[in-house]
Amino acid sequence: MEPMNSPVVLIPSNEVDQARLDPALNAAAVVVVNVASGGGPQADVALGWLRSPARVSVAWLGSASDTDALAVALACDLVVAETKAVLNFAPTVEGQLPVLGSIDALVDRVGTSRALALIVGGHIPADQANQWGIVDRLGSLESAIEWAAQISQHSPQWLAEVKALLGQASPSGDQALVRRREREALGRLTSDGGVVGEGISQ
Repeated sequence: MEPMNSPVVLIPSNEVDQARLDPALNAAAVVVVNVASGGGPQADVALGWLRSPARVSVAWLGSASDTDALAVALACDLVVAETKAVLNFAPTVEGQLPVLGSIDALVDRVGTSRALALIVGGHIPADQANQWGIVDRLGSLESAIEWAAQISQHSPQWLAEVKALLGQASPSGDQALVRRREREALGRLTSDGGVVGEGISQ
């Protein structure tokens, strides 16, 4: 785990579970996850840590990514992939389920039929993954870190409120509820003496 310009932290994907137990890393508002293949499925608690409104997580995928690596990437808020990367959604073990812990995130990004096509079809190049919305940007690890540094210029509380609102807005379909949550978030952001991250689950 490598601290970057505060509050950005670079974490290898096989150390995410350790990072959440480290008070300093747990407090990071923005994390970049260097996602490696062959790490095995991640615990739900580690994937949940990446999804938490308490932080923005940016995944970086290198030249090749298997289904376990993609599960970690999909648990992150944003995904950057090397231009020549190949993403493999097909399970590596007979009978294993794909992208364990993140299949809902895959469906959210591409829809049910396209998710099925990815899983049964196997490999997809990064540029096509970018066109389909699986990958948000193409670029190097350095570019992922630069993007994270730009994101970190926003206050941690503002990022937390925006991420929480986005997470609540998609499934609700209730515009009145969405507006009320927006007003509540604005109230927390503008209140005097507000605690950063107040009401946000770790």
